[in-house]
Amino acid sequence: MKKLVRKYTASSIIVISFAITVIMIFAKPAPKPVQNKFVPPVVETMNAIPQSYKVQINSQGTVVPRTEITLTSEIPGKIDFVSRKIQSGSSFDKGDTLLVLDQRDFELALIAAQSSMYQAQVVYERELAESEVAKKEWGNINGGKASNLALRKPQLDQAKAALAAAEANYQRALLNVERTYILAPFKGRVRNEYVDVGMVVSPGIPLAQIYAVDMVEVTLPIAESDIKFLSIPLDGRMVPFSNQPRMTLASSFAGFSQRWTGKVLRSAAEIDSRTRMLSVIGQVPVKTSKQSTVPIKVGMFVNATIEGRSFNDIFVIPREKVRDGEVWVLNNEGILSKREVSVLRYEKDKALISNGFEAGDKVLLTRLDVLVEGMKLEKKDKSK
Repeated sequence: MKKLVRKYTASSIIVISFAITVIMIFAKPAPKPVQNKFVPPVVETMNAIPQSYKVQINSQGTVVPRTEITLTSEIPGKIDFVSRKIQSGSSFDKGDTLLVLDQRDFELALIAAQSSMYQAQVVYERELAESEVAKKEWGNINGGKASNLALRKPQLDQAKAALAAAEANYQRALLNVERTYILAPFKGRVRNEYVDVGMVVSPGIPLAQIYAVDMVEVTLPIAESDIKFLSIPLDGRMVPFSNQPRMTLASSFAGFSQRWTGKVLRSAAEIDSRTRMLSVIGQVPVKTSKQSTVPIKVGMFVNATIEGRSFNDIFVIPREKVRDGEVWVLNNEGILSKREVSVLRYEKDKALISNGFEAGDKVLLTRLDVLVEGMKLEKKDKSK
C-alpha cells in the first residue's frame, strides 16, 4: 500500500509540474511589436537670399598690337644704313633712326633749290623797287590814278609767284633730305624686316613690319545669348570712358599663371558668318601689374572674363541643383517640395535665378537617392 501511494504521489508531482509549466508558457503575455521611430535624414541646405549680382561673361582670344604698320620710304633711294634695332624681334624707342638712305642726290637738289630761291628773291625785290619808282614818277607827272601796267604790277605779281614757287621747291628739297632718315614713329618692336644695306627702294615698298608696345588689343567673340548682358553700343561707337566694362585676362606664361586687367572699348563691325558671334574689342596697357610678373605679350592666347550688367534681387545657387527649370527646397518646417524657377543665365557652376523662390525657402544641397514632395528632412543650414 505504501508503495502504491508513493507511486501515485510521484506521478502526481510530475503531472502537476507539467501542467504548471504549460500554464506558465501559455499564460505569458505576447511580446509587444517593436515600432521603429522614423529619423529624418540630415541634409545640407542654403538660404535662398536675393542679392545684387554683376554678370560675368567668358570668352577667349589672342593678343594683338593696338598699332601695327608697314614701314616704308617716302622717297626713292639706296639704303645706306640699317640699324640693329630694325632686326626681327628687336625693340626701339620713338624717334630712333632705323634706316638711312643715300643723301648725296638730295643734298645737291637742296643746294640747287636754295640757289633758285635766292635768285627769285632778288628778282622780286628788284620788281618791288621798280614798282615803287613807277608809282612816284606817275604821281609827279600826271597826279591821277595809274594803271596796273604803268605801276608794273603784272611784273611784280610774276616775280612774287616765282619766289613762292622757289621757296616751295626749297622746302620740298629740305624735306626730302630729312626723309632720308627713316625714324621710329613710336616705341615698339619689329615683327619682320625686309631690307639690307645697298638695296634700292621705292616709295611704298615694305621695309619692315613694326608694332607699338604701349597698348595691346584682344578681340573676344561673344555668344548671341550673352550680348544682352553687355552694356556697350553695338553700332561701333566707342564706349564712354566711365562706362567701359572691366575685363580680366588670364594666361599661363613662363611657368606662372598671369593676370592682366583692361577695358572693353567697342564692338566689332560685323557678325562672324561662321560662328554667328559678335566680337568686342578690349585694350590692355603693356605694363607689369600686381597680378602679373611679366607684361602681356603679343600673340598670347588668353581667357577673358568681362563684367556685364548688374541685376538686383538675384538668387545665386549651384547650377546642378536646377533640373528642368525646377529646384528642390525645404520650408521652415523641413518639408521638401519643388519650386519652378526662372533662370536668368548660367555661369560656370552657378545658376542665376530671377524669381520662383518664396520667403524662407532653403535649397537642398545634399544628394538623396529618393526625393518625394512632402518628405520630412532635418536641415542643416549652409550660408553663402
